[in-house]
Amino acid sequence: MNLSGRKTSAAVIGLMLTLTLSACGSSNSSVQEQSGSSDPAVSAANGTSASNANTDTSQAAASSNQANAPFLSFKDTEGREVTLSSQPQRIVVLSPEILNMIYAIGGEVLGRADAADIELPSGAEKAESVGQVSEVSSEKILALQPDLVIGQPRFHKDLAQTFESSSIPFALMQVSSYDQIADTVELLGKITGKEAEAKEQLDQLQQRVDAIKAKLPDKQLTFANMNVTPASVSIQRSGTIGLDIAKTMNMTNVAEQLEPDKKSPTTVPYSLEKLVEQDPDYLFLIIHGSRATGEKKIKTDMESNPAWSSLKAVKEKHVVIVPSSLFLTNPGLKYDESMTYLAQYVYPDIFGAPAKEEASGAPQQGHGK
Repeated sequence: MNLSGRKTSAAVIGLMLTLTLSACGSSNSSVQEQSGSSDPAVSAANGTSASNANTDTSQAAASSNQANAPFLSFKDTEGREVTLSSQPQRIVVLSPEILNMIYAIGGEVLGRADAADIELPSGAEKAESVGQVSEVSSEKILALQPDLVIGQPRFHKDLAQTFESSSIPFALMQVSSYDQIADTVELLGKITGKEAEAKEQLDQLQQRVDAIKAKLPDKQLTFANMNVTPASVSIQRSGTIGLDIAKTMNMTNVAEQLEPDKKSPTTVPYSLEKLVEQDPDYLFLIIHGSRATGEKKIKTDMESNPAWSSLKAVKEKHVVIVPSSLFLTNPGLKYDESMTYLAQYVYPDIFGAPAKEEASGAPQQGHGK
């Protein structure tokens, strides 16, 4: 082949290669446009689809987590975590104080424990009794198939393992101050689905308490709370609603200055000598058990000692036997009634003299010689 023919052939081959490469480039560009297009409109559409897919996935995950989340988790008085998978419908209450609070906000229970000298709230008589508060029947409780049991630390701490082994949520609740009343009522409102009612009751209680406090004189008085049981007498140092009520009325507990009992840190062993040293303005006596037995104990263990008459509270007839239902058992949403009761003895000129009561249940004032 001559030089001219070779040049022509080379030119033809070169042109074919150029066309082939051009076609490949065009094809690749087309693929890019279809899959990850450089066209802004297409890219935006693809981004929106991806975003919507992610949002749907997140919402589905959130819904799933919400569905699996427990109804309520809280810590009881003993610091134990209590988890309720759903709102309880079969509640058994072993504490009279908690029972009163639940019914005060419009709740109901399936089972209850009974306590001497403590009246059942209206409606609670329909609930099944599972025994006395100090001696409940775990068999009766389990037979009710509860989805929540509420007890108090003093009597029911040992039942925790029984209920946990049966997968029954168990809460121990102890209420010994005004702040604890508010926190407990709020919690019970959530448990029973009566949050609005609980808030309303607490708001009304606060107004009544504030009204009483507004009348109190700017005066600091001292007091001692004395426990009288058939077996012993002791002075309460801390941990009871009676002390909290007196403190709310600006009174000071002299027992806080005394050495606590090693076996019972919330109390002080009774010593008339120590009591005379502190010489409180008021003595509030709480009888545990039979009133007749308690009054006999007061005479034999306290009034019989000549030094008893030297106490300022005795001389001024400021010794009062207060009802356990208002000062030993937590009054709950009737806290203001306990305040009023005490205020009538301490400040009768402001709150009026206390109403006369039947001799069988009357608080007595002025024990001594």
